[in-house]
Amino acid sequence: MEEPFTVSSLKRLAAIPDHTDISLSPEERVRALSKLGCNITINEDITPRRYFRSGVEMERMASVYLEEGNLENAFVLYNKFITLFVEKLPCHRDYQQCAVPEKQDIMKKLKDVAFPRTDELKKELLKKYNEEYQEYMQDKNKGKAELLKKLEQEKLIEAEKKRIAQIRQQQLATEQFQFFEDQLKKQEIARGQKTKNNSVTSEPADANTLSPAPHLNNTFPKIIANKCDASASHSPPISRALKPAATLSAVQSYAFDYGKEKFYSKI
Repeated sequence: MEEPFTVSSLKRLAAIPDHTDISLSPEERVRALSKLGCNITINEDITPRRYFRSGVEMERMASVYLEEGNLENAFVLYNKFITLFVEKLPCHRDYQQCAVPEKQDIMKKLKDVAFPRTDELKKELLKKYNEEYQEYMQDKNKGKAELLKKLEQEKLIEAEKKRIAQIRQQQLATEQFQFFEDQLKKQEIARGQKTKNNSVTSEPADANTLSPAPHLNNTFPKIIANKCDASASHSPPISRALKPAATLSAVQSYAFDYGKEKFYSKI
């Protein structure tokens, strides 16, 4: 058996799970509230009189919500009030036999309070939701612009990182190339120095090999001179027998002429 309407049950019925979504259009949010107001059923085992008494409490709660400025809960309760006593309760099996004072009071509140206030609340809710929706769209566009700006900044940062990485890679390649070039130069210098050292080492060996000839040439004139001196100092006596006959006769003729000249000079 369904329990009768109470303050706690009415608050649960006035719950609003969908209308808080500000991304929905104002019309969709109002329709979501209307669906909550229409979501009500009756139990045939509960007499219509109890429903009428609960209806009086429902209307009072809706008025309290309206005074507090809680437009959503007031709108939902007024919709439930209308749905219950206009659509649901007249289908109750004992509705026609029910003649209670609350019934007349409910019918009067439907005409004078529930319908007019529901229309007014709908207009106010549409206006409120439209402002919230416009603000939401502005924030969304602003957020989208900020997101695009952030993405653009991230793109620029990423491009800068790539540029720096490329520069570093080029610098590294240049340094490696310079290193290899320096190594090649060092190897060339070392090779040239080694070749020079080898040539310097081979020159003294060649000089030592060729030095006896100049030494011999330098000493040869001295030997000849020494021999000449020795020959001059130790000249053997001239053998007359070895001289030619012409030479001997010339000497004898010179001696004869010299003696003859001496003889005549004395006379």
